[in-house]
Amino acid sequence: MASQPNILLIMADQHRGDAIGADPHCPTDSEGYPFVHTPELDNLVERGALFSRAYVPAPICVPARQSLWSGQTPATTGATNWYGHPWEFEHTLAGELTDAGYQTHLVGKTHSHPRGNHVGFERMGPTHVGASLRDDGYAEWLRDRSGGAYDKHTGGLESNTWTARPSHVPEHEHPTTWTTTKALEFLDERDEDRPFFLTVSYQRPHPPFDPPRAFWEMYADRDLPTPVVGEWVDDAFGDEIPTYPPTDAWIADLSPHEIDRARAAYYGLVTQIDFQVTRLFEAMWREFGVLDDTLVVYTSDHGEMLGDHHLWRKGFPFEGSARVPLLMQFPDGCDYPTERVIDRPVGLEDVMPTLLDVAGVDVPASVEGRSLLSLVEDPHADWRPYYHGELGPSWTPEDATQYLVDDEYKYAWNPHTGDEFLFDVAEDRREKTNLAVSSDNEDLLAAYRSKLARHLEGREEGFSDGETLRTVGLDAWDGMETP
Repeated sequence: MASQPNILLIMADQHRGDAIGADPHCPTDSEGYPFVHTPELDNLVERGALFSRAYVPAPICVPARQSLWSGQTPATTGATNWYGHPWEFEHTLAGELTDAGYQTHLVGKTHSHPRGNHVGFERMGPTHVGASLRDDGYAEWLRDRSGGAYDKHTGGLESNTWTARPSHVPEHEHPTTWTTTKALEFLDERDEDRPFFLTVSYQRPHPPFDPPRAFWEMYADRDLPTPVVGEWVDDAFGDEIPTYPPTDAWIADLSPHEIDRARAAYYGLVTQIDFQVTRLFEAMWREFGVLDDTLVVYTSDHGEMLGDHHLWRKGFPFEGSARVPLLMQFPDGCDYPTERVIDRPVGLEDVMPTLLDVAGVDVPASVEGRSLLSLVEDPHADWRPYYHGELGPSWTPEDATQYLVDDEYKYAWNPHTGDEFLFDVAEDRREKTNLAVSSDNEDLLAAYRSKLARHLEGREEGFSDGETLRTVGLDAWDGMETP
């Protein structure tokens, strides 16, 4: 392996952890085969590893991406919710690689603030003439390409909605295809005297749920897996379920037909990404000759509830929202074990130190994540005792959360309402039973309360005195902006 391998980081937006064929908890069809068709992504494990319990430090776009780029937790970045303050980090993943001699480039979605903040990258898209500098440039490109005849919303779908239909634009104009095209343009124009760090950041499967028709048809007529609805849902959220839900409702008891359409579209978008990854890999291998010299990592900023527990979108501590895919494929000549499926709780802040480790670049002291390579070498190696995630109120005060997840249990606590959840995720990965409501589990519940209280000691919001959890008012998140 070269001393500095190329690095390809593929980011999806809102890709839940079980919506990938290689995941041990992917839904299966009647014959036991994975329901979600992602053969290219699955194949990464052949020469690498799958982290089947990868969680996000905050299950919503902006704070999760800040943690990814900085290697820090939301408490350190100051982004414990949808905050609009500038992204100012002393060290970033892209910045460290740029300083180490890498050519660093991002195509697709960034969500950085202010618009145009490069977060250490030398270049970000767009590359087409006349585009304004925004998250990705796709909206401007589509408008210019159509001569103003249509735009990304002409089909009647908006972001953060559960409605679904095949895309109103041809497949070659879809944002997933466009993002891959921009990645190939970079590979064609890159400086071949330097290793590259390329981030390909897809906008999907984040809503709108609008796959090209070919991918819609892959799932539309199938017997789709039904959402799980835990026995605790009515007590926790029953009063929030609207009689006539708007299309952007965060909670809705929809008809089976509406749920099937949303799920068919979502899985179709995931499979479309897989096909575009195939397109990217083929060009990297046949045309550019760099695939074998490249570390590949695939992940997402958060998941999608997709109707589980009547919930939609993200922002929750539950598996559909807080767990994401995390796969890596090592370059040729790398001595790390392969075909690893690692079932230890890890998180997005671990991506930065891992990539720097592979590149042979020193990890800054500001980074709080840990290199995942120790778990690749030994899945039973010493690791953090639990993973912590959090989020302030997003859609409603009822969805504020602080959560811990370890090898056996997940404990989630709402620091505004005091609501608690305790799931045996080793046996009940779909979180059907909330153990926190039974007096039989009081000792176990008390142990996890104490763990979280110790973890939150000293937080300025006043969540804990170090021994006891304390609920807070909404003013604890002053400055919060809702998405």
